[in-house]
Amino acid sequence: MKNKAYRASPVGEAVGRYLNEMQYAGLRPNSIESYEQPLAWLAVAHDDLSGVDAFCKAGGTEMLMEFLHGNWGSAAETTRAHRWTVLNVFFGWCLDKNMIPFNPMRGIRRPRKRPAAERNAYGPDVIHQLTVAQGTLRDQCAIQLLGRMALRKDELRLLRIGDIDLVRNLVTVHGKGGKVAVLPIGFESLRADLYLYIQGEQRHHDEYLLYPKGNRLQPMDPSSVHRWFKACLERAGLPATVKLHEMRHSAADNMHRMNGIMAAKELLRHENVATTQIYLHPTRDDLAAAMLRVDRAWQAE
Repeated sequence: MKNKAYRASPVGEAVGRYLNEMQYAGLRPNSIESYEQPLAWLAVAHDDLSGVDAFCKAGGTEMLMEFLHGNWGSAAETTRAHRWTVLNVFFGWCLDKNMIPFNPMRGIRRPRKRPAAERNAYGPDVIHQLTVAQGTLRDQCAIQLLGRMALRKDELRLLRIGDIDLVRNLVTVHGKGGKVAVLPIGFESLRADLYLYIQGEQRHHDEYLLYPKGNRLQPMDPSSVHRWFKACLERAGLPATVKLHEMRHSAADNMHRMNGIMAAKELLRHENVATTQIYLHPTRDDLAAAMLRVDRAWQAE
């Protein structure tokens, strides 16, 4: 949030101190951004308060409940849970700094999350169909980074041209929790497309792969990435029900089928193979084929 005017109020001043401390601690810029927006709104909505301790007085918890419900009462469960977490962590920090006598969020229940939505995985033919339908090399490269290299939405969103090393065929991925991974670009067709795009467009290393119109030095915001992906699906004649995160599932499932679960684990950058198994999508045909192999071994005895 470029405009820091909200920090002029007493509540906003505390928010500013908190975010500055988080930045100093090394929290990723996208994480800070996701915390700053709701906290800035809180500061603006209550710029008349004498400080954050006012939320610990009579009616303080009710003010927070009204703030949450008024802004995100009809939002998705994950959004409501995130906003609750942001306020809870912020007031927990205020308590640690002796700015308040207790955490006023204690009186507000954390929204329940629905069970994780069922994900699908799509074969190489669908990923190829989605890729070649795009009218620009930029979009073709971006789809392949999702559907073949298994990048997450934010990893693609924050990818800069300088993260793509076409001399050593490596891509540096800035992942969840500030983790940085270096992956080989092992797909020759993707390497060729990236080379043609970067050289043909004369892209600079500071620029983002996905960017809003007119500003290559700024990444797309998360909602724009979703709109971009929906437009890609439409161009390919694929249903809008295909989820962006299912590209990661597809990359993992296709890698597993051809090279085994450990290769899929490395592609996904998981520490535990049990997490990788969530991304694999065996079918009845897979089971039937496995039974046939066992049967042939049985008959060979």
